[in-house]
Amino acid sequence: MCGIAGFIGEGLGLTPERLARMRDAIAHRGPDDHGLKAWTAAGEDAAPDAVAAAGLAHRRLSIIDLSPAGRQPMSNEDGTAWIVFNGEFYNFGDYRAELEAQGHVFRSHSDTETILHLYEQHGIEETLRRINGMFALALWDARRCRLILARDRLGKKPLFYAWQPGQGLAFASEIKALRAGGLVDDARLDLVALDQVWTFGVTVGERTLFEQVRKLPPARYAVFENGKLEQREYWDAVFRGAPADNRADGDWVDELDALLRDAIRLRLVSDVPVGLFLSGGVDSSLIAALAADITGGRIHSYTIGFREDAFNEAPLARAVAEHLGLKNETLCVTDDLFGEAGRIARQFDEPFGDSSAVPTYYVSKLSRKFVTVALTGDGGDESFAGYDYIRQAARMWGSAEHRRRLRRPMGLRERLWEFKQRLLGFERGFLNLDSQLSRKRRLELFTPEFLRGVPHGEAVADRARWMARTAGADVLSRVQYLLVKTWLPDDFLRKVDTVSMAHALECRSPLLDYRVVEFAARLPDRLKFEPEGRGKRILRLLLQRYVPEELYDRPKRGFGIPWEHWCRGEAGRRLKARWEQWANPWFRPEAAAMLFPEDRVGVNFLQWTAFATLEHFRPEAGA
Repeated sequence: MCGIAGFIGEGLGLTPERLARMRDAIAHRGPDDHGLKAWTAAGEDAAPDAVAAAGLAHRRLSIIDLSPAGRQPMSNEDGTAWIVFNGEFYNFGDYRAELEAQGHVFRSHSDTETILHLYEQHGIEETLRRINGMFALALWDARRCRLILARDRLGKKPLFYAWQPGQGLAFASEIKALRAGGLVDDARLDLVALDQVWTFGVTVGERTLFEQVRKLPPARYAVFENGKLEQREYWDAVFRGAPADNRADGDWVDELDALLRDAIRLRLVSDVPVGLFLSGGVDSSLIAALAADITGGRIHSYTIGFREDAFNEAPLARAVAEHLGLKNETLCVTDDLFGEAGRIARQFDEPFGDSSAVPTYYVSKLSRKFVTVALTGDGGDESFAGYDYIRQAARMWGSAEHRRRLRRPMGLRERLWEFKQRLLGFERGFLNLDSQLSRKRRLELFTPEFLRGVPHGEAVADRARWMARTAGADVLSRVQYLLVKTWLPDDFLRKVDTVSMAHALECRSPLLDYRVVEFAARLPDRLKFEPEGRGKRILRLLLQRYVPEELYDRPKRGFGIPWEHWCRGEAGRRLKARWEQWANPWFRPEAAAMLFPEDRVGVNFLQWTAFATLEHFRPEAGA
């Protein structure tokens, strides 16, 4: 787990010294070591202050092979291929003997070196198909003068790039590194991306707030050669309605048990201490139960609590930990940490509207005192239909069986709202359901100048394109596909990566092993939903084997914070005044009354997004 940066193209005017500034802007991702290699057009080492033709840089968080032999950039035997790698290649040990038998010589015990030799033997696409892991990588093939960028199947590790046609391409693990290299004009904003932040809480797909910066999508690799940039997809999560099957439920549970055990076994491989996040919910409790069984209880758990009972899962987590025989450390997060919230918001380099970044930041900070690697329960809701609005979508637009099984008592107002959404059809209606910003609030928030430049509907177009891929599939499969391909990498995985790596903590997600996701994609509906409509039935059936049902059988809670309560009183008045006094061409000052009402509790999403927006655009934010 590390931070990477680099470039190709003399037209960018980058020197090794500027590349070093890019690398060190993300030093928090890799405090243990650093490296840099830059070349002239003739393939020689570039002088520190001379414009280079290509370069790779690395900040290292040592997890596997802690020796200097694991330092990056790393080359093959003859120096014709170089790599910088951020992440973990969990099954790298499966290939070493095979590669050595084919004549490849290893100089380390790291997973990174295995990728180089696989590339030499099989090329990039076949290499990526062999990797079970989380990663972003850059590979410089000196023989062909080409740069390859690649990202893992689910998008656990980020990779941003700035392509300037005719000049070159630069990349980095975080936007701040590209800005440190002087490659981003802060005034050139992607206003559709800004609209997406307020619509979904995040920038979607390839977009970022900055017009010149894009994200490489998950399961893609990009080849920059002869001045051209081409992207290719090497994997897809194909959710489909499973036909009726004769397998017993227990057989499906056995298969998942074996898959998850192997996923956890791979993720326990480390030369540094490993712990786990524990919230007391189904997903993290299941990972904790299996990890405890595999390790004989020799793994510690870490939990965040709140003074507000409605948000406090710490007692539930402690009860699960006690049952499993795990030591549990807890940190209580309070509104006294308001100043720290600003640092959390700015860590994302663009406004990020998910307030659960705050507890995730603190559980990472707590865990890092004891371990360097933490297992998480991320991915269960997306792959196994855990969210309420997955069921809501299936109830409104799904099959007759879905509508029958998932119906529930509703008031007149809710029935009317659902009726209107149903009339829109699935594609338009679901994007409304997924949106956090109503048309009325959008008009209250943005200035006429902004609204003229960004028509209503542009914000959802990027997600609509993903929906088009699944035309003809059943509604439940389409929703789950959209979540896995967009919501998961755009929001949850980016959140976890950003705030955990702010503390140099590596997070590993067994439920997002691609084999587990492929398993979930072929799961019959009866194993997704309980008879009364709750999601994640198969996860509950598996967890029942290890933890009494009363310890986790409760209404689902989000991993959020009581931000709307913390924004009452003086804190809310300060934020309201900041918004009113903010001179900005895109947001209405008078929107402060809607965002920070003084006579009632506000809306958590709107208030956190407003706060994150203010923090990003404050004068010192770009320093």
